[in-house]
Amino acid sequence: MKKLLSGFLALTLLAGCTTAKEPEASGDGAKFKEEYEALNNQKNDNDKEYLSMSIDADNPIVYVTIDELMEVLDDSGIVYFGFPECPWCRNAVPVLLEAAKALNVEKIYYFNAQPYRDTLSLNEDGSVNEEKAKDPEYQKIYDKLYDSLPVYDGLNDETIKRLYFPTVFFIKDGEVIGMHESTVDSQSDPYAGMSEEEHQELYDIYAEYIKKVQSAVCDLKC
Repeated sequence: MKKLLSGFLALTLLAGCTTAKEPEASGDGAKFKEEYEALNNQKNDNDKEYLSMSIDADNPIVYVTIDELMEVLDDSGIVYFGFPECPWCRNAVPVLLEAAKALNVEKIYYFNAQPYRDTLSLNEDGSVNEEKAKDPEYQKIYDKLYDSLPVYDGLNDETIKRLYFPTVFFIKDGEVIGMHESTVDSQSDPYAGMSEEEHQELYDIYAEYIKKVQSAVCDLKC
């Protein structure tokens, strides 16, 4: 293990795994519930109604600062990048939390990178226009996860990457052992929600990756 707050930020995932004692999340689950449910029955600027969701206050979400996030990305854990207004996130979150509960996940680290992300577009001459620059906080995430990030759509430059939302990263000893972006390929309208089949497909994806992290953590700490 690298020098980190191993007990503070290392993920305890499986009942029976022994790790150093971690402080309580102190209301992060309730805060997350309030933040996301606040948009139930509300509409966005395009008059689209946000998907309503019900989140158990006793959930494993832990809000992290950028420094704490970088500690997790150098160690082991599950990280969710998203934000409440993101329609795809509102589909993904309940499924992620359902899988986490079924598999006894104690912590999912949450960072809303949306305010920090850059915005780029393509000029008529083919050059890239920087509408909004990367915040230094986002640059840290970008550099750390660069190899795992998808190409920025529409720029015709495979060297420019972007963190899309929602994305869930599954980290073991500083390495990405899995990631999942968006929901499932068959879903076309995030405001309509997923079918039962799509829900199950996404659940299975998350569950498979969670089990990989659990196995990796127990290999190190059990």
